[in-house]
Amino acid sequence: MTELTEKFTTVENEHVETADVATDMPPPTTTMSEIEQTQPYEEDGKMTLKTKLAVFSLIFMYESYLFTLIMPAAILTYINTDIGPDPNYTWIAISWNLGAAVIVTIGGRLSDIFGRRWFLLFGAGAGVVGSIVGATGKSINQMIVGGVIFGIGGGFQEMCFACALELVPNKFRFRAIGVMIMANHFSSFGPLIGYAFVAYVKPGWRACYWWCFAWEATAFMLLFFLYHPPTFGKKHEDDHKTKLQLLKELDYVGLLLFSGGSLIMLLALSWGGDQYPWKSAGVIAPLVIGFASLVALGFWEAYMPLKYPILPPHLFVQWRKFTSFLVVCFIAGMLYYSMNVIWPRQSALLWIPANNTIIRGVYSNMVSFGTIMAGWYMLGVMPWIKHERWQIIAFVVIQTALIGSLASVGINDRIQAIVTIVIVSMCNLPPSPISFSMVSLHLKDQTDIGVAVGLISTFRLMGGAVATAIYTAIQTTRYAQLLPGQVSDAAQSSGFSGPITDLVTAAKTNTAAAYAKVPGITNTTITATELAVKVAAANSYHLVYLVAIAFGALAIAASFTIKGVDDRSRTSLTAVHLVNDLHDSRKMVD
Repeated sequence: MTELTEKFTTVENEHVETADVATDMPPPTTTMSEIEQTQPYEEDGKMTLKTKLAVFSLIFMYESYLFTLIMPAAILTYINTDIGPDPNYTWIAISWNLGAAVIVTIGGRLSDIFGRRWFLLFGAGAGVVGSIVGATGKSINQMIVGGVIFGIGGGFQEMCFACALELVPNKFRFRAIGVMIMANHFSSFGPLIGYAFVAYVKPGWRACYWWCFAWEATAFMLLFFLYHPPTFGKKHEDDHKTKLQLLKELDYVGLLLFSGGSLIMLLALSWGGDQYPWKSAGVIAPLVIGFASLVALGFWEAYMPLKYPILPPHLFVQWRKFTSFLVVCFIAGMLYYSMNVIWPRQSALLWIPANNTIIRGVYSNMVSFGTIMAGWYMLGVMPWIKHERWQIIAFVVIQTALIGSLASVGINDRIQAIVTIVIVSMCNLPPSPISFSMVSLHLKDQTDIGVAVGLISTFRLMGGAVATAIYTAIQTTRYAQLLPGQVSDAAQSSGFSGPITDLVTAAKTNTAAAYAKVPGITNTTITATELAVKVAAANSYHLVYLVAIAFGALAIAASFTIKGVDDRSRTSLTAVHLVNDLHDSRKMVD
């Protein structure tokens, strides 16, 4: 306490001397920012209990929104079977990516200006509402609405990384990210938990949504009581601006161009090859409009005298410290989020009987098993070896090389596929959270941390949406090309003399009921046709992974351009403090 008082007196005396020499005026009143500079937890890099509890609430919220992403996507076919069928059922999951990709950057920027607390609470509240909508869903359209609400909430909740990083001392930022990734062990078992609910719990798939409800509701309560970041008044104690003034100064044109352009482009990519042919006006027109909107956004942000641009231009001109990270994380997202869609379908079709629900859940969870291994690395290895730039390069190179292994997987290569998918997913996750911390330490102004980290999240989510559209289109197109030839060979080898067109139609459905309707079919022909379906599917996935290798090569090139962290930035300074911590500190000084 004596040491703290002496430091405070020294600061005050320095101001007295400056004031006397410069203006001969009385010494100025000590400001709150000067008091903050004397805090022992800032100087020695220690965190208070309240800060640790606040970070815990952010970690819990992170888990909650991951459940809303992972669990519904894993059980889509069961939802469609129960309250469908509806060809648009995949939009239950697609809508999450669309909403989150747009919201996370907007939420990050607005929270930089107005404060973060109520944006996060809104995100958790949206998760609660989305859970209820999904749990009580009576139609696929209602489930899609639930997915949209999940996506909006998830976009705000994705801000948890920026929120946690600014609360911990700079030297602990990589360790804090490691703890957050390590903590996602619970959500990593989301697919398996979902399949267990379907198999053993009376509500079936609806239990997944009630599970999400419990997590989101608890996250809301934890945030409400434990998370108290700087308020609006604290953020603007220097400029004394009111909320009304800031609302007038917001970049509404930028908000419209960014949200509208991004959403239209993502919708077009999701429609292509599914609802509309890629060459149709229904895909080309929105792609052109969306792209033109984003180009116009770039010019608007760069040349208009905006007080609060939605995308600060000074970030994008720093290629090595910011923009190259966007490229790396965009392509990382192309593999991570698409794997969560592609792998469950691929594994279920090639190796798992349709009636074996739990084993399907285990296979769907393979990507998450890799995520769990990445969590151990992020906490136990990554912060200690440093050299984060080279870590990112190594992960990108390894996963790109291993995608080549996936491109060679056939119907008899189950073990090779399992081992490879786990290692690829383990290598795919770390680059994005490592980038969060690296970019946060590169920032000249920590008030930009929300939009900077938010943009990385947006690019990662957009990469997932783009890749899902591209890879799905490639796989379905190639599969449609290969299937008739494979079925024809199966019919010839099994002695089938019935109509080939009917057999091909049945093979597309690949169910016992469909085969039973084919005239002259035998069990031998059914067995041969089922094998033909697997061969056609395996070969169609080969092309998907070959295309992914090309994207991986681009990520490797971008990763070599990123700038490593200067060790001088690994200080004990903390960007912001909780307002309840500052209140206690002021009382201690008084």
